[in-house]
Amino acid sequence: MSKEIKKYYDQYSDAYLTEYGPIFQAALFAPDWKDHCRVMMHRGRILESCSVLDVGCGVGGVMKGLKDNGVKDLLGVTISSRQVELAEQLDPDLDIELSDFMQWEDKGRRFDRIILCESFGYFPETGKLIEKVRGLLNPGGMIYVKDLCAVPDPDLIQQAGLNELEDLWNYKNYTCGEMNWLWGQAGLNRIGGENNLWRISDCRGFVNFISGNSELSRKHFPSVGQVPIKASDFLFL
Repeated sequence: MSKEIKKYYDQYSDAYLTEYGPIFQAALFAPDWKDHCRVMMHRGRILESCSVLDVGCGVGGVMKGLKDNGVKDLLGVTISSRQVELAEQLDPDLDIELSDFMQWEDKGRRFDRIILCESFGYFPETGKLIEKVRGLLNPGGMIYVKDLCAVPDPDLIQQAGLNELEDLWNYKNYTCGEMNWLWGQAGLNRIGGENNLWRISDCRGFVNFISGNSELSRKHFPSVGQVPIKASDFLFL
């Protein structure tokens, strides 16, 4: 699975960056990705003084946003060599390591906050992932999980065609209840936020992508564009 994910992002990361910017998931719903990072800092209680690990950091968009909002101690891990190259172009000062996270050597480093921004579903052995992540926390540390699929209404997942995208991205979708149970098994309790979905009224970018009406989705054809949806299908607040 990790080889498939690496191959996918080595191939498509340039297209994501060109069309949606450095945080693809945020740009689907709102153009201001730095504001998205400010929301993340608030919800995840990420302080400027925190040491932060970004698991599955992509091209470094979240790290760049946090850095521009005052966070200094940042480290990212990605499996895609192309994403490391693009992160270097985005900000040469970002500290990103190329590795399959489950094989990544922490070298004794520990963190105040660990972020999994749209990366949780790429890991087939969630128990081992959670165990590893928990072991990397400093005392009193926190984990921030943001996942597009972790919504309380299962009908929304069906409307959005996310089951189709699960096949496209090799990404496992989890509901909020499933997320709570999985992390709860490790003794971690959910705090703050009604759910982990980035909600805003403008979801046209998302609709355009999964309906096949964007340059990026056309590159995926016929994997994307088979689900007849429209903006009015969504009740984003």
